[in-house]
Formats: sequence, C-alpha cells, structure tokens
Amino acid sequence: MLGMWQNSIRSNQAALSVAKGYVHAMDFMVYAYLQGAQDREAKHIVEESNALQKPEIPSTEQTPTGGILAVYTAFAAIPARYAIERGAWAEAQALQVRPTYPAADAITYFARAMGAARNGDVASARTNIEQLRALEEALAKSKDDYWAEQARIQRLAAEAWVASAEGKKDDALKEMRAAADSEDACEKHVAMENRLWPMRELLGELFLGLNDPAQALKEFEASFQAAPNRFRGFYGAAKAAERLGDQERARAYYEKLITLCSEADTERPELTEAKAFLAKPSI
Repeated sequence: MLGMWQNSIRSNQAALSVAKGYVHAMDFMVYAYLQGAQDREAKHIVEESNALQKPEIPSTEQTPTGGILAVYTAFAAIPARYAIERGAWAEAQALQVRPTYPAADAITYFARAMGAARNGDVASARTNIEQLRALEEALAKSKDDYWAEQARIQRLAAEAWVASAEGKKDDALKEMRAAADSEDACEKHVAMENRLWPMRELLGELFLGLNDPAQALKEFEASFQAAPNRFRGFYGAAKAAERLGDQERARAYYEKLITLCSEADTERPELTEAKAFLAKPSI
C-alpha cells in the first residue's frame, strides 16, 4: 500500500481492532496520517504508543506475529516520524532515548542528530552522531550486518547535514549522496518497511538548501520511485520547480500536495504556501 495512505490507515485500523496493542500497525498509521497532514490523528497514535511503553506490558503482547524487533523499531520510529515529517526540529532534537536494541536506538539518535543539525546546534548533532557510530560498531561486531549498514547510512546523512551547517558544501553532498546510494542498494526489512526518512528525498532537501534547485528537483523526482506520494517530497519538488521558474511543474506538484492532504486536520505552513501559489493566475 505504498503511497495509498487512506487505504493504509483503514487496513491498520482493522488490525488494531483485533490486536489493540499492535505497535507495528500504529507505526504504519502514524506514517500515513503524517503524509496527509492529519497531524492531530497522528498525535493520538504517538500518545497511545507512549502509553504502551510500560514495564508491566510484555513486548510479546504488542505484536501478534512474535517479531519483537518490529516492536522496538516502531516505538522508536513513531515519535521520530511525528517530529521529522512536520519539520519540528526542536522536537526531534529533544526526543527521549529509551534503549532497547541498537537498530531501534539508532532511529532515535538519528532523529536527534538531524533535529540538532537543522537547528544549527552542531555540537549536539555531533554528540548524537557519535552515539550512532557506537551503535553501528556494536551491530557490526555482533555480525548484524543489515542493521549495521542502516546505522551507517543514518550516520552519513547526519554528518552531511552537519557539514552543510558548517559551510562544507562538497563534504555535505558527498556524504548525503553516499547515504542515498547505499539506501537504494538495500532491501527493506520487515521491521522497518516504511523507512524513517527516504535518503534520496533528503538529498533533494540538501540540494534545495544549498540553492541548487535543478539538482534538487532531479533527486526529489527520483525519490518518488521508491517512496511515492510523500508530503515532504511533493513540497520539495514544487519548491524546486518554483525556484527554477518552471511554473507549470511547480503548479502540478502543489496540486498533488493539496490532493494528498484532502483530509488534513492541520494547516501546515507548506499547505498555506501551496494554496497561495495555486491562487495566483497561471502565466
């Protein structure tokens, strides 16, 4: 159901009606809600997942499939998604680390590092990057090669944004492209079928931040192959096209964004911007 967010919401609601503590389904739902700017609904899921993280509730009760890793990654991903998808960088930086398993812990440290980097707090970003590096090394030492690679990809991306904050454009692009290329070469894992943040899309955001809209648009459009119908992807592509002076393509992507958010319960700044653009007469 990749990109079919309302269908995903309904199917996972059905799953939760049978298994009320199925946190993996909650992760799918919060991801889907956030793509359509249904942020209030997403917040309810965040609050429900927080309530489930109690010592007296065995993790085996939070998954009907018996896959414990999916429980850990979902608990880490839900609040991280809620911050990142909304561009709430201070919230991302302040995420609480609840140690469970290195692959899940890496999700939180990555979100914290990105939040700090996007806030310009390089020192805090570096501290979280070092935690990511330690988790990467621990996973590699235990021969968990897949998740060691995922931690490495996250570390590279965070380092790229730190380099960008420090004005090191070439280093930033080199590391971010390496992260995107590495992720493209990896299969998805059942414990994290919806990746936290598509690295190809994040590369597009970096190019946009570095005032290279042509390359940004190329990366955003490439990201749609593996991660279609994403809020940040549509907005980024629209913004890049607008900066290029390609009004027709900008309009097309802003229209896609508005359609995506037909059931939005929050007026994000990006939606306000999209509506203002579309209200202007076409040239």
